Amino acid sequence: MQEDGMRSEDYIYNLIKDNIVKKKLFPNGQIVEAQLVKETGISRTPIRTALKRLSYEGLVTIIPNRGAFVSSPTAEEIRDVYECKKLLETAAIRLACQNITDEQIEALEALQRKEVEAHARKDLDQFIEMNDRFHLMIAEASGNMCYEKFIAELIAKSNVYLIFYDNFMFTPTNDSHALKDHDLILKALKARDAEGCVKAVERHNQITLDQLSLSGMIP
Repeated sequence: MQEDGMRSEDYIYNLIKDNIVKKKLFPNGQIVEAQLVKETGISRTPIRTALKRLSYEGLVTIIPNRGAFVSSPTAEEIRDVYECKKLLETAAIRLACQNITDEQIEALEALQRKEVEAHARKDLDQFIEMNDRFHLMIAEASGNMCYEKFIAELIAKSNVYLIFYDNFMFTPTNDSHALKDHDLILKALKARDAEGCVKAVERHNQITLDQLSLSGMIP
């Protein structure tokens, strides 16, 4: 049921995204406009606007004359993104070890606490936002604007894969590899241990990719 005061476009956007996050919609599955009209009573125009937003984020693929489908990234695409992300993040964190301030480390610690809280609530949107800010703050601390720009683009892509293939909703907070890895990264940054940071970032990207493999996506 549409919440009072919420725009129809936002309601449909949230409805579809929530169904993808909760594994009610699967990659390659068609999203039928007529069915959404029937189920929600919302006209096609805001539905199409919402689908375009989801397409821009990479969650939906719109095929002319066929309709809208839940996106299905290939195994090769996922590997390529994580390989590039690992290379750029390890380079960025080496510089961050030299340049990061105590204030930035305190900000990272605050983000980590919010991550834990979001994970415990199973609030994927909030968790992804805190996770993004954690990684981007490290890229910013490197002092290299190119690293910051390209890492941001790769994080946006990798978030799509996490929404589709990660087991966030079913993983206890104490077992979250992301939270454990962020703790290792923070400890290494506080010690200004460049090699420790690099190892932690490499581990973080590899374990994430391995967990996507365990889900059956990557052979």
